Amino acid sequence: MRKFLLQLHLWIGLTAGAVLAFVGLTGSLYVFQPELTVALYPDHYKSSQPGTAPVDVRLVIRNAEKEFGASVTSIFFPVRELENYIVKVKGNKQFLFFDAATGNYVGQLEKRRGVMDTVLDLHRHLTMGDTGALITGLSALLLAFVLLTTGLYLWMPRKKRNLKDGLRLKANASFKRRNFDLHNVFGFYFSVPLFLAAVTGVYFGFQEKTQTVVDKLTLAKEPTPYVKALQSAYPADGTAPLTVFQALDRMDALYPSYVRRTLTLAPDSLGTLNMTYLASSDLEAGSQDRPMVYLNQYTGDVVYDYNPHTAPLGRQLTRNWFVPIHFGEIGGWITRILWFFLGLMPALLWVTGIVMWRGKSKKKKKRGYVKVKGGVMA
Repeated sequence: MRKFLLQLHLWIGLTAGAVLAFVGLTGSLYVFQPELTVALYPDHYKSSQPGTAPVDVRLVIRNAEKEFGASVTSIFFPVRELENYIVKVKGNKQFLFFDAATGNYVGQLEKRRGVMDTVLDLHRHLTMGDTGALITGLSALLLAFVLLTTGLYLWMPRKKRNLKDGLRLKANASFKRRNFDLHNVFGFYFSVPLFLAAVTGVYFGFQEKTQTVVDKLTLAKEPTPYVKALQSAYPADGTAPLTVFQALDRMDALYPSYVRRTLTLAPDSLGTLNMTYLASSDLEAGSQDRPMVYLNQYTGDVVYDYNPHTAPLGRQLTRNWFVPIHFGEIGGWITRILWFFLGLMPALLWVTGIVMWRGKSKKKKKRGYVKVKGGVMA
């Protein structure tokens, strides 16, 4: 059994490990996305008067529609690292930034977070769309339920007196031994955080399927709605969709004690109007309570309302906890720093695993030859 598990661990580690190493490195970088985004794009993200209350978003909407001659379709409110407003207007793919202190236009970006959105795309999709998501999702699945389980089994010493050897790096060890210790010791100490990051990563790769599994495990009475399939009932009397100003009024009424995060009008005649909220505009430790509401774009009636406190347990688990766990925000700065180093672990384990494998391969080749007088014999 041990020999079989060793081979399973080896070959899955060598193959999936390459993907996991890349995903881990980009994940380490993305842990500090809020700070990096502001540092890279201060003119877009920093208000001209930091600390002052943002102007009414309605002024921003009027300025945007006047500046670009098109109606506003999406709004991103000043929260967390973003001090300014971001809007999108019909027929324009650019993200338009408006100073929160004055409501004036300050610039635009092709991607909302610029290069950091590229980092996220690399992390989740390898820039390959659904195919990349499948690859990263399967790799995370293999890490959580194959590599870590077989790795812990192989880590367990056969004799109790050797237990300490698996818990510390040896001083003055040879290169071969030091490489083995790096793989063995760091693999053990980071096994639980790696499992959490991998399981939550599976959710981002297979969101609908993972939610179905979580709902069944938590005995949910009804499945979680697939929000991309939600629709508005087209009115027989030809009623016009809600304007962005009417949608804002509706948004303020639904969760008045929460901070507005995003508002997105329906993309077509059958789509729904979406609005999201945050419990606080600052980055906080713990669960992320993010209400999410989908409205009929014509009547303003609720089609689906995710309340982070009253939703079924399975939905609360994925929506409230999976994001802060995956990106290391669950424990504030302590876990964010830990998660930065956690992202380096798959690359470390992959490289040290390759070195161990190459060393064993060379050793087997040497065993295949027998020294004879005057040379060697196979």
